[in-house]
Amino acid sequence: MKNILYILPFLIFFISCDDMNSFHEEYIKDGETIYSVKTDSVISYPGRNRIMIKAGFAAAPHIKQFKIDWNDGTESQTYDIEGMNDTTFYEFLLENLEEQSYIFELYSLDADGNRSIKVDEFASVYGDKYESTLNNRMLLGIEGGGTVDSIIVKWATAADGNTGVEMMYNNGAGEPVTKMVLPEENDVVIRDWELEGEMSYKSFFIPDEYAIDTFATETATTLLPDYNPPIDDKNWEIVDFSSEEPAEGAPNGLASAVIDGDVNTFWHSAWAASSPDYPHYFVVDMKETVEISAVECFRRQGNGGGQTKFKIYTSVDGVNFDDQGTFDFDSQIDDGQMYPLESLPEARYLKYEATEGPNNFAFLGELNIYQKFDKTGWTVNDFSSEEPAEGAPNGLVSAAIDGDVGTFWHSAWSASSPDYPHYFVIDMQETVNMSAVECFRRQGNGGGHTQFKIYTSNDAVNFDDQGTFDFDSQIDDGQMYPLGSLPEARYFKFEATDGPNNFTFLAEIDVYGSRAKE
Repeated sequence: MKNILYILPFLIFFISCDDMNSFHEEYIKDGETIYSVKTDSVISYPGRNRIMIKAGFAAAPHIKQFKIDWNDGTESQTYDIEGMNDTTFYEFLLENLEEQSYIFELYSLDADGNRSIKVDEFASVYGDKYESTLNNRMLLGIEGGGTVDSIIVKWATAADGNTGVEMMYNNGAGEPVTKMVLPEENDVVIRDWELEGEMSYKSFFIPDEYAIDTFATETATTLLPDYNPPIDDKNWEIVDFSSEEPAEGAPNGLASAVIDGDVNTFWHSAWAASSPDYPHYFVVDMKETVEISAVECFRRQGNGGGQTKFKIYTSVDGVNFDDQGTFDFDSQIDDGQMYPLESLPEARYLKYEATEGPNNFAFLGELNIYQKFDKTGWTVNDFSSEEPAEGAPNGLVSAAIDGDVGTFWHSAWSASSPDYPHYFVIDMQETVNMSAVECFRRQGNGGGHTQFKIYTSNDAVNFDDQGTFDFDSQIDDGQMYPLGSLPEARYFKFEATDGPNNFTFLAEIDVYGSRAKE
C-alpha cells in the first residue's frame, strides 16, 4: 500500500506535463516567435505638415529596418537602418502630412524580417489652421522722434510660444534694416530711421518646445515719427514780455524758462499781485536772421489749465512784426506740438502770443524754432568738373549755393564730357547737425541725374556715406531728403551717380538742421 502511494504523484506529474505540452504546441506548431528589439526611447518633433520622430535603442546590432504606421495602419513608411552595439538614436522624417493629431505605431525589423513589439507615439502635426490662430505681439507704442534723435519701440509681454518679432524699416539712407526682438525684450531703441517711413513687423511662434518649424503671423505696419532738431537756443534772449510770475520759484514763471532747453521749467503770466487777462506774450531774439520752417510748443508739464490758442509773429528788426497765423494748442498733452510756417519767413525775432484759454492766465514749458541754414559765407571746397560755357554764373558749382534757383551748376560738356559720377564739396564754415538736404533741378530741364549720394565730413578728408537717393528730374520744385542719422559736419559732398545722359546739373541745394552744440 505504501509503494502505491509513492507511485501516484509521479503518474499525476507526467499526465500534467503532457497536457501542458499540448497547450503550447497549438502556438508553436509553425515555429517559435522571435521579436526584434523595440525602441526604448521616443521623442516627436512636430512641424509644418511634417514630423520628425527620434527613436533610441540601448543596443540593437541586428536591426535593419524601422517601420512607422499611422491612420490605423493604412499609411506607413519603412526606413533602412544599420544596427549598433552601443546606444544609438535614429531620426525619421515624415512629410506631407495633414494637420491633425496622430497615433504613430513604431516597429523595428531585423535581418530575418522579425518585427518588434509595437510602440505607440501620440503626436500632433501643425499647419495653416494653427498659423491662422496666431496674433502679432502687441505694439504698445513708439516714443521719441520730434525733437528727440532716437525712438523707442515698446512691446507688450510676449505670449507663450513666441520666439521673436521681426521688425523691418529703412534707415535714414533709405536702406532696409531688419531687427529681431527677442521674447524677453520689451523696448527697442532705434537711432537711425527714415523719417515718417513705414515699419512692418510680424511675430514668430513654435507650437511645441520640440518643434522643427516656426510659424508666423500676418505682417502689420505702422509709421515711424519725424525728427527735426531745433535751432540751437543757447544765445537766445527774451527782449519783451507782457508779464511773468516767479512766485513759484525762479526760473519757473520767468519768460526765459521757455528757451532754457528744459521742458520742466515754465513761463507763467502774472497771477500773484495781479492777474491780467489775455493776450499774454513774449518776444525771443535769436541773435541772427534765419528762415523759420516751424515752431514747436510744450505745455507746462502735467498742467492743462493754460492757453488753447496762440499766434506767431516774426520780425527782422524787433519793431515791425508780421502775423504768421493763429494756431490751436492742445493743453491736455505733455508732448511737443509742431506748427509749420508755410511761408518760411526770414526773421531774427519771434513773438509768441497766447490769445485764449479756460482761465485768464497762460503758461508754456518750452518753445523750439526750426530753420533752413543761411548759405551766405558757404564756399566750394572741391568739384569733379564745372562748365561755364552757357555764361557764368551758370555752369559753376557756386551757382548751386547762390540762393537762386534760376542759376545752375553743370558738369563739363564743352571741351570734354566725362561720365558719372559728378560731384562737388561745400564748406559751410561751421559745424552743424544736418537733418535734411533739399535739391532743385535745373529749372525746366529734365536731362540731369536721377540718383545721387550725400557724404559728410568734419575735415574735408574723411567722408561718411549718408546714403543714396532717387531724384525726380522732371519737376522744378524742391525735393527734401532727410538724413536720419543727423550727422555732425562742416563739409558735405553731393555726388550725382546716374542719369539718362553722361552729364548732370543742379540749380540749388539747401541744408536743414541745427548748429552743433559746443
